[in-house]
Amino acid sequence: MSEPASARSADVQLVQAKPEHVSELGRICYEAFKDIADQHGFPPDFPSARFARFVIGMLVGRQDVYGVAALVDGELAGSNYISLTDPVSGIGPISVDCAFQGRDIGRKLMQAVIDHARANRIERVRLLQDAFNTASLSLYASLGFDVKHAVAYLRLAPASAADHSIRPVEERDLDVLDQLCLRNYKSSRRNELAAAVHAGLSPLARQRDGRLTGYLIPGVFGHGVAESEQDAVAIACQAARLLPPARAFCFCPLDNGSLFRAFLKAGCRTVKMMNLMAMGPYEQPAPVWMPSVLY
Repeated sequence: MSEPASARSADVQLVQAKPEHVSELGRICYEAFKDIADQHGFPPDFPSARFARFVIGMLVGRQDVYGVAALVDGELAGSNYISLTDPVSGIGPISVDCAFQGRDIGRKLMQAVIDHARANRIERVRLLQDAFNTASLSLYASLGFDVKHAVAYLRLAPASAADHSIRPVEERDLDVLDQLCLRNYKSSRRNELAAAVHAGLSPLARQRDGRLTGYLIPGVFGHGVAESEQDAVAIACQAARLLPPARAFCFCPLDNGSLFRAFLKAGCRTVKMMNLMAMGPYEQPAPVWMPSVLY
């Protein structure tokens, strides 16, 4: 009987993730996330290998995302990604093939993207980490990340009626919405929002009293800001009314208990808890803000 992969000696090589890697890296990503979710009784972040391949393919194909893949004895064993879109860089998704876990591959993949951020003079690096995954929490802390916020991942409840104050974000809105983002996040996410508009990811904005008062890119990779809790909940629930259920999600920082209660009152439900972790300078966001799975 041959030894399991986890027991063999191996030569780990890190290379830039390439289009020809996408199919296998997508499979690894799906199975790794499903495995840890199944262990703790949570739904997987990637509902299918096909969806995981779509996400990995999108990341590998973007010039503003750096992806690194791990090879063990020439066999793909995992990958990690870092966004270079805006001044703050977000990390993920990181995954290691179940057959190769426990061999410090995850640490090497994380260190590689941290090094890439430093090489590009990016000081602020962030990620969201599943609170139930104590192994990854310890890994990221050991690499220098600090927990800044507990975050709830919410399944959004659809609004009962149309709200005509809410409309799709347009190119002409980007400057105004970025000012709101700068005020709340303390950092620009203009390029990320522009990319979402161009990719047809359905970002929505609210125009109230003649002013734009908030926006949300729905889904796990989306984020949002708003002037008030009412604006945030209205946009989120209208997104759930207009979009397929698979995209009707957003994140809520739990140190804003009033916002969390407003989401619950609207019928939204908590799927799981996550930790927003940061490396480098960090400024406390101003209410109301909703992070993405990156930061």
